[in-house]
Amino acid sequence: MTKQQFLDELRDALTGEVAVNVMMDSYNYYSHYIDEEMRSGKSEEQVLEELGKPMLIARSIIAAHEGERNVDYEYTEDGHNKTVRNNPFKNKENGNGSDAGSRLHSAFDNIMSKIMFVLVLLVLFFLVFFVIKIGVWVLVTFGIPILLVLGIIYLVMYFSS
Repeated sequence: MTKQQFLDELRDALTGEVAVNVMMDSYNYYSHYIDEEMRSGKSEEQVLEELGKPMLIARSIIAAHEGERNVDYEYTEDGHNKTVRNNPFKNKENGNGSDAGSRLHSAFDNIMSKIMFVLVLLVLFFLVFFVIKIGVWVLVTFGIPILLVLGIIYLVMYFSS
């Protein structure tokens, strides 16, 4: 396989699967990468052998673009995918992850996170409120009388000398 064949297969595999700019970025990246490796002394065949099959690279790019990195699939050398572990939220009947149980679990997580956020804000508000209230109480109860006593002592010492 030549560099151009590799790039053409990569472009063909990405066409229609990702946005045009993602496809062109990937095409340009691998073109420059192959050129750089060849300038460093490797042959075209060595570089292409190290890269592997363009279909596998394309599947990885598609998965990264679609956010499938968290999906339970692994891409094989021929570009096909296989499940590597069971997803407990997958619908057993049709094999997709959009059953009512996963929607309920997702909605429950969102509701619980919102409730926890509101509770944390309330606790912080009351904590700040009580710290300020206690601070004002301490200032009024102890601070002002202490300042008055110190002021009186200062005045006595000032006028007695």
